Amino acid sequence: MILYLYALADRVERLDGIAGVGDEPLVQIETANARLVAGWIAAPPAIDRATLEAQDRVIRALHDRASALLPMRFGTAVDGVEAAVRAVSIVARTLPERFELVRGREQMTVRVLRTAGAAGASGSLGSPGATGATGATGATGASYLRARASREVPPEIAPLVDGTRTIARATRVERGSSDLLATVYQLVERGRSAEYREQVERIAATLPHLRLRVSGPSPVFAFARD
Repeated sequence: MILYLYALADRVERLDGIAGVGDEPLVQIETANARLVAGWIAAPPAIDRATLEAQDRVIRALHDRASALLPMRFGTAVDGVEAAVRAVSIVARTLPERFELVRGREQMTVRVLRTAGAAGASGSLGSPGATGATGATGATGASYLRARASREVPPEIAPLVDGTRTIARATRVERGSSDLLATVYQLVERGRSAEYREQVERIAATLPHLRLRVSGPSPVFAFARD
């Protein structure tokens, strides 16, 4: 048996009614600065659509029950509880700040595509435009993001980043390739996804050379990455 790891949480009130990818019961393990949600399974899960959808279902259910949740990557497993605790101890110091960043928030994702015939460009947006925490949290979480994600991003997305500052509490940008210019991940307060979509639609109307495809809300997958 191996211990399959789903997420780190500051607290999950209850796990009843949530089964893991192998229909296993979930357990909470106390670690430094977090509770680890995991399940005992016989072997690593297969990488197929059904299993990926099952994991997504588990993470979404946990996200609904935790005020702050950091999902693990698919396939993360260890030999046992001691190994899990050791693994978490490596990042334990950063967890309070990371939890504070995502607490009470959900992720919205915007894929920015060039329209046919639009010219590409590249450049740099300074922090916090490229990445960072804004709004009500001030600097909370910003140092964590800046330390890991100061990236070159296309200047064409500046209107999107600037235009969502009033609602987005943190932003991460990943460069794309070919027609996909970039993928923009933003944190918003839970329950404000419809307002966010409306704001992005207004911005999209001013950018005829780009297509903005919005998805979410979802758990904070992009903000759980190291």
